[in-house]
Amino acid sequence: MKGAILRRDVVGIVVCPQGDPNQMDSTAIAAAARKGAHWSVKTNYRLRTGSFAIMFASIGLHGWEKAYSPALWSLIALQLLVYPHLMYWRARRSSNSQQTEASNLVIDSLLFGLLVATLEFPLWISFTVYIASTLNITIMRGARGMLLSQLAFAGGALVSIAAFGWHLSPDTDWPATVLCLLGNTVYMVAIGLTAFSRNLQLRKTRESLRQSERTLTNRLSEIQDLQARLQEQASRDPLTGLYNRRFLDTIAGREIARCHRDHQYMVVMLIDIDHFKNVNDTYGHQAGDEVLKTLSALLLEKARAADVPCRYGGEEFILLLPGMAADIAMVRANQWRNGFADKVTLFGATSIKATISIGVAVYPSHGETLVALTRSADLALYRAKAEGRNRVVMYEAEMDAPNP
Repeated sequence: MKGAILRRDVVGIVVCPQGDPNQMDSTAIAAAARKGAHWSVKTNYRLRTGSFAIMFASIGLHGWEKAYSPALWSLIALQLLVYPHLMYWRARRSSNSQQTEASNLVIDSLLFGLLVATLEFPLWISFTVYIASTLNITIMRGARGMLLSQLAFAGGALVSIAAFGWHLSPDTDWPATVLCLLGNTVYMVAIGLTAFSRNLQLRKTRESLRQSERTLTNRLSEIQDLQARLQEQASRDPLTGLYNRRFLDTIAGREIARCHRDHQYMVVMLIDIDHFKNVNDTYGHQAGDEVLKTLSALLLEKARAADVPCRYGGEEFILLLPGMAADIAMVRANQWRNGFADKVTLFGATSIKATISIGVAVYPSHGETLVALTRSADLALYRAKAEGRNRVVMYEAEMDAPNP
């Protein structure tokens, strides 16, 4: 998972934010403080209570033969029967139960070292408590935890040796040995089952996260598609489907700059439907809308991918044709003019025919901005209408001369 690392935690694996392993639990700690003890505290409490009770029975069998003093029995009972509940109470009351439980495991090793040295190191009892305490803290804190366990265990043993002297009596009778072996087996199986349970929960959590990620990805994709559609709608004329004037103002500067950089021509065509007012007056505005759609469909059908056909306003249309030379532009304009003249717009039982006039201007000869090019194309369009309509006229410099 991006932005996170996996870290072993008591038994199983937990997901932690990426960063310093010693500081990566802050979020989990805050959540644990709000929700109660961390799961590791509850798990260790069950393991500690059960395994300590078995160990008490094992030491009881061994101690019965050794005839331990009442004071020693009291200390053994305190450590193995009362201590687990005190450690659980301590962790639950902590604002950082996970960290407190880690320190509890170090204390376990310290007290076990003290205990086995006081009992004169009975072999199977010493081995059992050593393995159990080392395994638990190693699972939780890795190599550092294992080292802490060794130091704590050795420290506890040295305290006992310093207080009571060095005594070694490793023999254990068979009942205590069998019970230790049984306790080891039960403890290992319990650790395995707990690890399996935690890893199963982790797999379910991962699958849930993957499903959530897929859902989120799908929703983001839907939002992006919606944004694209909204942006497209904002750039299109709702009646004709052509680009609108706002889009033209946005794109024209970039197209002119690109043509300037690449030393290319760009043609601007201004198109007007001849006598369009008569169409509206004769057949109605809905019929006029159908004529506008007919012309728009023709422009879209014949336009190149790089062309920008726009509805300029009313019955006027404007086309940006990047990379097109003047002679080719005249051919294309006449193709559109002739094509529209041949089109029939059906409105109910009525067939409507109309023509268009087109004014053409070329960048950079006739202007270097959209405003200048549009003005030149408009003058050419005016000349086309003055000469009888249904024609294409290229801008010429003389068109700027005032009328006599």
